[in-house]
Amino acid sequence: MNYELIIGFATMMVIIHRAPLYHRFLEALMLDIKPFTCVLCSTFWLTFGFTLFTDPAHAIFISSSAAVLAEILDIQINKL
Repeated sequence: MNYELIIGFATMMVIIHRAPLYHRFLEALMLDIKPFTCVLCSTFWLTFGFTLFTDPAHAIFISSSAAVLAEILDIQINKL
């Protein structure tokens, strides 16, 4: 299966969302709304867009798994 892809997308999106540069970029473009500021939503849509072209048969499974894993990782990082 694509476990490396799922883990890779999840950790990449958590790292991106923790960076202040990403939030400044969203504010500059006035995109400070839910699909871009929510870790779960943005991970799902970015992963879905990528896997729709590379592995369309499993795109929903990979996207939802990566999104849930990213949300769990973000919750655990916020606890620290």
